Amino acid sequence: MALRRKKVQMVLEIREQALHEKAGILVQAHEGRELAQDHAASTANHLVEAKEYRNALAASSISLTSWIDAEQWLAHKNQQNALAQSDLQNAELYLNQAHEGVLEARSNVKRMELLDKRLATSELQQESRFEQKSNDELARRKYVNARRGETD
Repeated sequence: MALRRKKVQMVLEIREQALHEKAGILVQAHEGRELAQDHAASTANHLVEAKEYRNALAASSISLTSWIDAEQWLAHKNQQNALAQSDLQNAELYLNQAHEGVLEARSNVKRMELLDKRLATSELQQESRFEQKSNDELARRKYVNARRGETD
């Protein structure tokens, strides 16, 4: 095996390791997005409950402090929901970046595999040409020796 092909195979191994690492990151990104989706759904449910509670309070006669507490609780649930939605968007962005990283790593591996295949084919062709030249040279020598034997 030629030195160049050995180097290509070393680079190929490194690229395959990078692909494996990027795939692990992608799995973590999927898990992170699922957690963010669950959290966002939970906070959305809590927000709906807070709105229903405040609307129920509005229908009844309550004290001013109870109304203020309900409004503050609703505002807090709105903030939590907005934060959860922001976390979900960040998780999806990270997932997309991880997916792009895997695609790029896979592309790098495929390019190196193609280069290795081309080098292997080239080596086989060179070996075949060398073997053919050797066979031609051997046949030529036999022919020359046979001709010398005939002329003597």
